[in-house]
Amino acid sequence: MNYKNFAKILFAAACVGVWSLSSAATNTGKNGNVSRALDNKLAEVTLVSEFEKPVRLSDMVSRRRPGFKDVLIKVDHQTKTCQGVLLAGTPRVATLSACFKGGDGYQMKKVTLRFANGKQAVGTANSVSVQGEFARLYVKRALVQDLKGVEIAHIAAGKSLQQTYSNDGAAMLAQFFTNRGVISPRARRAMGMKPSLKIGTPVFFRGKLVAFANSVPNKFPVSLFGGVSEDSLTVVRPDNGSAILFK
Repeated sequence: MNYKNFAKILFAAACVGVWSLSSAATNTGKNGNVSRALDNKLAEVTLVSEFEKPVRLSDMVSRRRPGFKDVLIKVDHQTKTCQGVLLAGTPRVATLSACFKGGDGYQMKKVTLRFANGKQAVGTANSVSVQGEFARLYVKRALVQDLKGVEIAHIAAGKSLQQTYSNDGAAMLAQFFTNRGVISPRARRAMGMKPSLKIGTPVFFRGKLVAFANSVPNKFPVSLFGGVSEDSLTVVRPDNGSAILFK
């Protein structure tokens, strides 16, 4: 992709602004994209992982005299808020394994899943299955029976989204980042926006899951090669552990 085409893509994405179903209805209502976009939005899940780190007396002293007795002083707590998505078929939530990794010495104790229908579920570390960069949790069907899960796109091993979908993929990524406030700090201040992107935020293309956000860039991610940088995304491919999401 040359810089001229990429500039056009960025301009178009900037004009889109924050996602609006009403404007989407004007442009894509004929082929049902609005309904699909709403289903995808409702399939998004908020995950709040809680971690604990025991602090013992031995952690606070460098020398131990004979007869030293180690005791628990306190327990430090840490939380991490991520996003994930409800998958089609067997009710299961997919996200990134990083959502369940705490700081140094912290162990995960539980995770609370909040669904778009207002219902919640609580899981433990044992309820999380991890493979490579991805993680999966099964949930009770009764919790999500009124929600529609999303299907996973098929992307070849080693391929990026823009290699797979060309200019359409670049336009989608430009809109994905701008809609979530991943623009320059100056532009955010001028527009009064705050980034809404979180680790695990799902990326959809033509109604199917294609990637998750693995970090939150401080500004719009431009590639050195003239496209949108995908460094802050983990593409759902067979060579990075996504097989666990199909089980």
